[in-house]
Amino acid sequence: MKYLILIIAVFISFNGKPEACNSCGGGTGDLSVLSLDGFALVNAGVVYDRYLGVWDKDGKWRPYEYNLSQTKVLLNGAYRISRRFQFAISLPLIINSSSVPRLKSSGWGVGDLTVGGRFEIFHEFQPKKKGKKLILDRTLPYTAITFGLTLPSGKSEETAENDVDITGKGFYTTSLGISLTKSLIKSKLQLLADASWQHSFEKNYKTYYNLPLNSDFRKRPGEKFNYSLSVNYIFNSWHAVSLTASGFIQNSYTINDTEGINSDERSNSLVVSYTYYPSIPFRITTSFKTGINNDDFGRNVQGSNTFNINFTYYFSDLK
Repeated sequence: MKYLILIIAVFISFNGKPEACNSCGGGTGDLSVLSLDGFALVNAGVVYDRYLGVWDKDGKWRPYEYNLSQTKVLLNGAYRISRRFQFAISLPLIINSSSVPRLKSSGWGVGDLTVGGRFEIFHEFQPKKKGKKLILDRTLPYTAITFGLTLPSGKSEETAENDVDITGKGFYTTSLGISLTKSLIKSKLQLLADASWQHSFEKNYKTYYNLPLNSDFRKRPGEKFNYSLSVNYIFNSWHAVSLTASGFIQNSYTINDTEGINSDERSNSLVVSYTYYPSIPFRITTSFKTGINNDDFGRNVQGSNTFNINFTYYFSDLK
């Protein structure tokens, strides 16, 4: 079982609008998963996003004429409270960079804090009774209910003075989902599927870009559905690779109880990951994510190339 669970960093929540500021912030994606024989892990990583353009309201791809990027330094942890329940926490440091004329060129700060967990309903290859004998269950997939809460600890457009200083979304966001893993070949080939529903709560702005507002201004993102499908191949005790197709669909924004016209969002992307295991408790994962930068592969969102490296250390069960 030690080699059956791959730590996957799937970035499926870059839920932006065409403006530059929406390269900032994060979502409630599940970043760290503990195997059954581990009781805790710590993870540190760096994510670099190079934004290439935007899909407009008609789904037409429009490349940028300027450079826009974001670097996230991620600190994550996970802890197994019981055999079926684990808890995780993530806090990013956000660094933004832009070459847009008449715009501040860089900004940084703490991002939005995410806490979450998963309740595991089934584990793969666990003993079950058949008459008076104990046999391994080779039918049921690993199945878990996932949930998360993102707290607006980063700076949003309410108090930021310019776009590159924005490090968070500004909304309280909850998520609820399901995670499945099925081993097609034990200890070699896995199929993983994840889906989640994300709800953001309305935000009442007192200021906008740090300027006082003279009228009521309330905004809430639409309901969001995230999905991903991965194939993971384990070569041996040192190497594993995975390929992930992911995306999201989000309903229109609501401003002052009025639904915005043509403000719904969608995006699709591909992620290739490689994991190296120098030792049983330690692993290094690198990944490359790209959007499909053609017409009709997105709507009202930015497209980017993303480079990621993660270092993860497992603590085995001491009980």
